[in-house]
Amino acid sequence: MSADTAAHQPPPSPEEGLVIRIDSKRCHVEIGDKVLLLSPRGKLFAGKGRIKNPIAVGDRVRVTLDGEGGGSIEEVLPRHSRLARASAGEGKMLQVLVANLDQALVVSSIEEPEFRPHLVDRILAGCEHEDIGAIIVINKVDLGQGCLADERVQKWKTFYEKLGYEVLAVSAETGLGVDVLHDDLADKLTVFCGLSGVGKSSLLNAIQPGLALAVGEVSEKWKEGRHTTTHSSLLRLDNGGHVVDTPGIRNFGLFGLEPREIAPLFVELRPYLSQCRFQDCLHTHEPRCAVKQALEKGDLTQQRYDSYLELLADAEKGRL
Repeated sequence: MSADTAAHQPPPSPEEGLVIRIDSKRCHVEIGDKVLLLSPRGKLFAGKGRIKNPIAVGDRVRVTLDGEGGGSIEEVLPRHSRLARASAGEGKMLQVLVANLDQALVVSSIEEPEFRPHLVDRILAGCEHEDIGAIIVINKVDLGQGCLADERVQKWKTFYEKLGYEVLAVSAETGLGVDVLHDDLADKLTVFCGLSGVGKSSLLNAIQPGLALAVGEVSEKWKEGRHTTTHSSLLRLDNGGHVVDTPGIRNFGLFGLEPREIAPLFVELRPYLSQCRFQDCLHTHEPRCAVKQALEKGDLTQQRYDSYLELLADAEKGRL
């Protein structure tokens, strides 16, 4: 190509795309029916402050393509939601796990590992903070079947349904409830989150077998799974939905919240918050606290109140 011809070539054209996976400092970006591996501009990392990753899976980005299958990410478009946690080992840094979510599937298992309500409550609080719809999925209901096991499943299903959350009892092994779950994912961007070993990848394989995601075994010693998902990636489903399979979350944390911001994240506490004597009431020891009075009357549950206290303690110590 002559210098004169090159001078008349149009400049690289800006496009918009969807980040579906991030490897190191390069991103897999879906643009139309193609997926390109692009690097973000250095300016995106400048002044990031307390944010660990300026780009996350689910981000809509503006890119510049060079016409030869390459290019760069120029800008991250505004997010309407995010799922985030405090990053491990890096102090008070915010790690955005997934951006632009429509809903979160809070996946637990009834056994192997056992159902952990406080972790479920923690993730639900994160969803409430970001205004992300949440569905609780209790997997592995085929394990330990019998009156006791069935009672445990029904106990937690009834418990969270009374709070207004949709709860699905499913089995990736037998296919129980998988069709309902498939319908709930249609045309939405959904994140699967929960401990390793609860069966997130197994559920995705049951929903759409062609995904062929790796599935790990549960440790006999710790009764928890080993990580089979090592990075977050966006997967397209045949029903028009997208799902994000995330590495197992052992201690899902909210980030940067003040203690007074915790109580509104528990839906059943909200009606009482304006009835306390003090506007800055933290509902622990203050006199004429409407939340404590409701707890004593049995209108609130000790389990959820304890989950609130855990998050409150984290906020007071600056760990959120």
